[in-house]
Amino acid sequence: MKNLLLFNYTLLVGLLIIVIAVVGGVFLSIKLNKKVSNNANKVDWTKFSASGQLKKHVPVLWPKELEFYYMFRSVLPKEFMIIPKLGIDEIVKPNGGNLLLFNEVKEEHVDFCIIKVTNMEPVAVLDTYYPSITDSTMQELSLPVRKALESVSIPVIKYEILDVPYNKDTVLKVFLDAVDPVTLAQLRKK
Repeated sequence: MKNLLLFNYTLLVGLLIIVIAVVGGVFLSIKLNKKVSNNANKVDWTKFSASGQLKKHVPVLWPKELEFYYMFRSVLPKEFMIIPKLGIDEIVKPNGGNLLLFNEVKEEHVDFCIIKVTNMEPVAVLDTYYPSITDSTMQELSLPVRKALESVSIPVIKYEILDVPYNKDTVLKVFLDAVDPVTLAQLRKK
């Protein structure tokens, strides 16, 4: 009888510990969910005062980047357009399943993206660098971004921003050599 009483007491204490752990887990889960989703701080955007909250990002392009932009735009065939500072999430989209790569790159941007005008398809990305500027906008594309672009067959073309006049034929040749052969064949037909 004494063993049976001891067994019941041990069982009761064990069950009590499990119940306390479950209740504590549910409580912590609810508290953590409120912090993560920030349900307590819903913003009424109709009454929100945006004054002084943000400032313009000036310049969008550094002077040397702008000079490169104008030069590249002048040599680019009319079937293409160049878009500066385009977000990766506008170039690639998730293809179902694992979102690991997309979540890693979705808030990144490229220096310049070349778009085919007829169907607005991205055909190449220009990664520019200028050795003497230490600004974060002139950093090399990260490995995940390069992998994401590689996965959708968009070539990354690296150009050094120069202090001397560009050889426009060489710049155009590098672009045309990197472009998909089908796109290049379509360009040659016109």
